[in-house]
Amino acid sequence: MYTLKSIAKRGATLSAAFVLVVSSLAASAAPAFADELNPLTERSLTLSSSSPGWANTDGSGNSTYAPPNSGANGQKSGNYFSFKVSSSATVNTFSLQYCTTSAGSCEIPGNDATPGVDTATTSDLNVNYPSASEVGSSDFSTVIDTGSGATAGSVKAVPGYTNSNPKYQTQGGTGDPAEAAKNVAGNFIVMYYSSSANAGAGGWVQSTGWTAAAHKVTDGTRTTNNYITLTNATGQAFTAGQAVKVLLFANDTNYITNPGADAFFVKINTYNKEFNASPTGSQVDLSGLAPATSANIIDGGVTVANVMNQSIQITTKVLETMQFSVGTVDPNTLTDAELGKADDGSAGAPKQHTPCDTIKTAMVKGDPENVLQLGNQGAESSLETAKAYATHSYWRLSSNSSAGATVYYSGHTLANTSGDEIKAIGTTAKHSAPGSEQFGLAIATASLSGDPFNTASYGVNYAQDRATSKNWENAADNDKVAVDNSVLTDLGADLSGTPDYTNLNKSYHTPRLDPLTPNANYGGGSGKINGSDSLTTLGTNDELSPGDTNASFAFDSMSDTIPAAIATESSQVVDCVTAKMRYIGNIAATTPAGIYTTKINYIAAPQY
Repeated sequence: MYTLKSIAKRGATLSAAFVLVVSSLAASAAPAFADELNPLTERSLTLSSSSPGWANTDGSGNSTYAPPNSGANGQKSGNYFSFKVSSSATVNTFSLQYCTTSAGSCEIPGNDATPGVDTATTSDLNVNYPSASEVGSSDFSTVIDTGSGATAGSVKAVPGYTNSNPKYQTQGGTGDPAEAAKNVAGNFIVMYYSSSANAGAGGWVQSTGWTAAAHKVTDGTRTTNNYITLTNATGQAFTAGQAVKVLLFANDTNYITNPGADAFFVKINTYNKEFNASPTGSQVDLSGLAPATSANIIDGGVTVANVMNQSIQITTKVLETMQFSVGTVDPNTLTDAELGKADDGSAGAPKQHTPCDTIKTAMVKGDPENVLQLGNQGAESSLETAKAYATHSYWRLSSNSSAGATVYYSGHTLANTSGDEIKAIGTTAKHSAPGSEQFGLAIATASLSGDPFNTASYGVNYAQDRATSKNWENAADNDKVAVDNSVLTDLGADLSGTPDYTNLNKSYHTPRLDPLTPNANYGGGSGKINGSDSLTTLGTNDELSPGDTNASFAFDSMSDTIPAAIATESSQVVDCVTAKMRYIGNIAATTPAGIYTTKINYIAAPQY
């Protein structure tokens, strides 16, 4: 679980969300560059990986399926910024400063005992940009979707990577649809939305002529780089409210290393001057671009001015929060005694449930954390050609982001150390087909008509396919099939009936995905995987009754380097949402023998 708190000051920003401080200013005392009062709006930062900076291996402990800019690699991470400018001005420089807090002094995030010296379990944030370069304009449409549809402006391929299995590339294979990206040079793009692009249909346009560099700008003792400047001698003219994206990709040489623990914050500013380490003419260096200096700031700065009479200055703060936990056991299915075992392993020390308990990584403390055994438990967790097997995990998200949030997954299909893979299902959902190779995932939901708040369409389907002679689903919480209402009544809401509005903590409600909704192809995880017939449409959510194979799954092979969205909400606060992720495995008679593993990384991106 991560908790992000932000206090905005002079346009300060954080990695997952941003806030504003409003100050009063008399018109007669307006500064020469009044646009500095306008903060960047609709800010968002999506990380290619939420792993700590010392983690850079895949499920087998190797780097084969953990390339730079992938979910498993926090050592070489990409950062994607998006925001809207508030003024009509020409921007010559963007600055991005990474700090442990969102206001005041800036210390470089990290947990190295010796600053700047990473170990196997620690790392300091570091912007490693020895040769950062812009993606060429001829390659823009290879990397970015330049159409006018729902995916316009999204990343469709990471520069320098094909996401193909190296084993088959060496044999002359053409790889997946991202093959064209392997020859794309450069590791960053600046782009903006133009209503006149694409023959009037609207679209994204690349802004060219930018150079990027890393610097150390900190009040602390850590020694790595935490400050990025992107500068353009000509500059780019924007209009008020125009959407802008700054996409920083990671490759083997140029990348951002995540801190080893805890949250970090990014302060964004735009400037009307060109940056140069050795300035000439009107150019400025770091002393003229630091957030504490307002003279050259366009968007992102906040200035307070006084007139003849001393003004009354009013400042208010809204703290931003985010909690995101991923694990194999939902505490809402546990008794107080079982919760105690999950927390400290003690049977004699029951724990009290609290609103929006974090997802647990094991049923009993000391067990392997976040490890799932997929397959026949009577045959060393092996897959069979005649049967499909499933397992599941959970994630839970809370954030006060007013513009919602999106949850992504990143990972590779099941693979062994020889490079053999179980075929990923693909981006179009399919039903289980025993006897053919399949690996996929989906959210298992259930209708909650009895929800006391009467607002949920996507509840959590706790049912498991573990009926007699049908133990096709094995997970860390076997046989935990329903929420235990009795252990939660002290929170102020009885989930089996009408809530007690005199003592109601609204941070708890019936477990559900709402207000997030599953993205297309990822909402069909409920249902049978070994039914008697096949269906073309989805059927009942009851996994334990006789019926057809109706659960559907998908898996994007490009999610390794381009996280795939699985659930989203864009207009309201996300309050304690829960998802059950279900995974399916099928093999063919020709699937090579071996031990197959993978890591699936989940990434939450709130938007303010």
